[in-house]
Amino acid sequence: MELDLKEITKAWITSYNATEEQKQLAHSRYDICLSCPSIVEKHVPVVGKKYFQCGECGCPIQKKIYSHKYNPCPLKKWEDVDAKFSNLFNKPKNVV
Repeated sequence: MELDLKEITKAWITSYNATEEQKQLAHSRYDICLSCPSIVEKHVPVVGKKYFQCGECGCPIQKKIYSHKYNPCPLKKWEDVDAKFSNLFNKPKNVV
């Protein structure tokens, strides 16, 4: 799966200007990611910080959790959480 740079850019911007509801959704998604076996811990040597990356799609998790897309997790683990915040998404055609 390749990175969707447009999606990541939008998510990055949202992460800095998120509403309380968007923050709640992001935290719920993040909790799911932390328990996923595909999570990869990365280190930025220059600044000595760590971040987490999705091992499936390569996205930085701290920003992907702010995605405007419904259940963009490559393993589809966010569906239950996203359904609770359905008012934040344009509902996909295959979701009832």
